[in-house]
Amino acid sequence: MTKRILFVENEKNLARFVTLELQQADFQVVISETGKDALKLAKESDYDLILLNFSLVDMSSQHFAEELSRFKPASVIIVLMSPEQMKDENEVAQTFAVSQLVKPFIISDLVEKISAIFRGRDFIDQHCSQMKVPTSYRDLRLDVENHLVYRGQEIVSLTRREYDLLATLMSSKKVLTREQLLERVWKYESATETNVVDVYIRYIRGKIDIKGQPSYIKTVRGVGYQMQD
Repeated sequence: MTKRILFVENEKNLARFVTLELQQADFQVVISETGKDALKLAKESDYDLILLNFSLVDMSSQHFAEELSRFKPASVIIVLMSPEQMKDENEVAQTFAVSQLVKPFIISDLVEKISAIFRGRDFIDQHCSQMKVPTSYRDLRLDVENHLVYRGQEIVSLTRREYDLLATLMSSKKVLTREQLLERVWKYESATETNVVDVYIRYIRGKIDIKGQPSYIKTVRGVGYQMQD
């Protein structure tokens, strides 16, 4: 099935060029110039990925992601950033985006990044759908079909990358090393940045853990992570 991409970009020449190249790679692309219009489009239809300019004309990209999460939790977002933004705002972008790409970029790099993300998603979705037990752990529950995480009756708002990482941890009874998590969740794109796993574990813990109670995720010193008994 053709993957659908929502491209939020107000630079018309860039939007047109990238769209043509993505269409050549067999992706279906819809362009929106503003965050407001993009949110409306996302409400009206489903998209497999959102390609987002970090500097929107009508709102911050972080606010866009927060509004999007209200009705499309765990959306897959790639952010396009300037070198200055990558330096100063990268940690902000990591809270809602699965990946970042610096402008100007080589179009083949973008196509490969998108393709790798889809390959990773398809693997995780298929793996989770075949799991017999690990869709629940303690009072956490994965809604695999809708990519939602529940803690008891409460929905925990995770980004798609955070969801994929948690689902991967829940699918294994063994400790997973940082390298294994990079391979399964990030595929090729962050292979040299093993600390990115630690960063995302911190994000997830900040969202699912309950103050005063043991973390759901156990750190195995010198090895990696696993779900905590």
